[in-house]
Amino acid sequence: MHLPTKQSDLMSELAAKLRSLTELLCAQVEPADEPFVVADSNDIFADIAPTRALLITEGQVDYYLHNKLIMHFEAGDLLGLPRSLNLPQGQFSCKGPVTLVAYERDALVTQANSDLKSQRNWAYLLLCNISYYEQSFTQELRAEFQPSAGFLHFSASETIINQGDIADRVYTLLEGSADAICDGVKVGEIHPNEIFGALAVFTRQPRMASVIASSDCTVLAVRKEEFITLIEHQPQICLGLIEEMAAKINQLNNQLLQVKTATPNK
Repeated sequence: MHLPTKQSDLMSELAAKLRSLTELLCAQVEPADEPFVVADSNDIFADIAPTRALLITEGQVDYYLHNKLIMHFEAGDLLGLPRSLNLPQGQFSCKGPVTLVAYERDALVTQANSDLKSQRNWAYLLLCNISYYEQSFTQELRAEFQPSAGFLHFSASETIINQGDIADRVYTLLEGSADAICDGVKVGEIHPNEIFGALAVFTRQPRMASVIASSDCTVLAVRKEEFITLIEHQPQICLGLIEEMAAKINQLNNQLLQVKTATPNK
């Protein structure tokens, strides 16, 4: 996928990540039908069952919103996921032959829920989709659309999340690394493709730890309202996130206990 106008290197990298995640997911799921060709269409999904997503294997698809060209899709891109992401519904069209493979969205979700790694990749895929679409809307529609997701850059030692703050966003680390710090004690590390900051959104409590960039890094921020909507439409994401958060809470508790044990009483 790419924008009709010039796009940033970060957007290009995000598109590449999405294709990679799509390839991983689709490789483990049987297509719903044989590949088919659409020669020319103003609305590719007009005659497609609403439960299906389409993988492009050859050709180009254009995406329009409010009659405005927003982005182009190419081989390796998956169409149809935004129907479940609470985003404005545009139209997918083509002016030349496009070869497509249909997948049942439920089959993709079932595969995504098969293990913890797949759940994490599915959540990452959906959050990156939200971000790419919203960044595209912002660039191409500007005043008509205000983004709720976006990219943030932090230098090493800068604070991404402050302990005690009210949670208003959920983050995904795209590049770099960061440390989780609780009461001045390092209690964990955050690596690329990891989602963080979701626990306080779930519990509606203040942030229980700070997150400090340990190197120059880029994060994807999504407002808690969009994240909650995503969870409501894709509840299978919860399991993987809850398991990860439980492991981190245990790690945090163990490290804090070790620090208290090692600190002499005054």
